[in-house]
Amino acid sequence: MNRIDDRLVHGQVMIGWLGLRGANSIWIVDDVVANTPMMLDIFKFAAPAGISMQAMTVDQAAERLKNLSGGNEKVIMIAKVPKTFVRLLEAGYKPADINYGAMAHKAGARNVTQNCDLSPDEIEDTERLYREGIRVWIQLVPFGGYKAIDWSGVRGKLGLQ
Repeated sequence: MNRIDDRLVHGQVMIGWLGLRGANSIWIVDDVVANTPMMLDIFKFAAPAGISMQAMTVDQAAERLKNLSGGNEKVIMIAKVPKTFVRLLEAGYKPADINYGAMAHKAGARNVTQNCDLSPDEIEDTERLYREGIRVWIQLVPFGGYKAIDWSGVRGKLGLQ
């Protein structure tokens, strides 16, 4: 699973996705977290027992994705911003889909759906991913009756054609 959530690893939400996907590993792809061991330690406290958690830079993740072998690792790869997946795409990784979680409101951001606000740059990056044939879908949590919303369904709201 590929996910964008500006909180990265977030308690019950991540536990829900791990269970739903049968994942046993979380990869945080974020240059700052990868270069700040104390931040990774904090995120490790949010992960359930038995879940492997690693942080890597975008370049490290791109290299690792090129050399994946058929092991037993079932990964949820998570990033804070769409730009991370644009950079991975440019490095040769094209996921089938990317799930968007919570994105906090910030100056100049547009509301896409409840608790998901994107800046103009994030909208542009999301649109690029979408135009590359990647399914972009928004579902903040995997439980509680929340339904997935496809990017194709919110483009009109944002004035995209």
